[in-house]
Amino acid sequence: MMAKVKVLAAVVLLSGIGFNAAAQINFNANDITFRNHNNPFGFTEHYGDLTLNGGVTGTGWGWFTCNRLQVNGQAAITGTLNVLNNLIVHNSLSVWGSVNATVKHFIHPHPTDDSKLIRYVAVESGEALTIARGTAKTINGQATIELPEHFSLVTSKDASITVIATPEGAPVLLYTKQKSRERIVVAMRPSDFSEFKDVEFSFQVTGLRDGFENQEVIIDEDKLESSSNIRDDVQRRIDAYSERVRARQELRGREKEINVR
Repeated sequence: MMAKVKVLAAVVLLSGIGFNAAAQINFNANDITFRNHNNPFGFTEHYGDLTLNGGVTGTGWGWFTCNRLQVNGQAAITGTLNVLNNLIVHNSLSVWGSVNATVKHFIHPHPTDDSKLIRYVAVESGEALTIARGTAKTINGQATIELPEHFSLVTSKDASITVIATPEGAPVLLYTKQKSRERIVVAMRPSDFSEFKDVEFSFQVTGLRDGFENQEVIIDEDKLESSSNIRDDVQRRIDAYSERVRARQELRGREKEINVR
């Protein structure tokens, strides 16, 4: 091991590459650590290809472990990407694969059998839908339902809203008297109210996400790449939120650095 270190050091010196006094290359028994200076807020830039290979002792791959990874260009992953915590996407997320593989699952633990998992498939639609649902009961043949604030904030005011109301326990006719992003008013037919009085019912209100009213469903393949450059009102709001998050993170980082010093 020491011979290899000496050879590497000689190659580095002969190549004319210089290191700052604060830079470090640590050779340990099983790994090599690169660090550009002695604080956790520094970074090391790598240009060119970085290949991880398990060799004869692995299975054709290696481990790459880091606390934070920022990719400014395109990241191509030919194998499986396992994310053990949250995955935040600040732009479009497109899923490719075969007919049987192009689905988005979420996994839920089986409540009674530890050896099994419940695998649900995400609902897919040609529209960016927003949904609010629940149960209510009429009062004197009518019900006013205030919709959640989060629904009204993201639902388009220009696209139509659909309301489905299903009575429970009685064969009555319910109809939508008024509807908006903030509330819906559901009423009974007068003759049904006279016969059955007030009834409970379930409802679902569906809208369209603000900024996606004219989203194309069928597009050319080459248009998928350029679509990431489209900036609408929704994207600008996302960018502004991301900028505020980044500013807060930088401020916390500077405060930690001061405390370390």
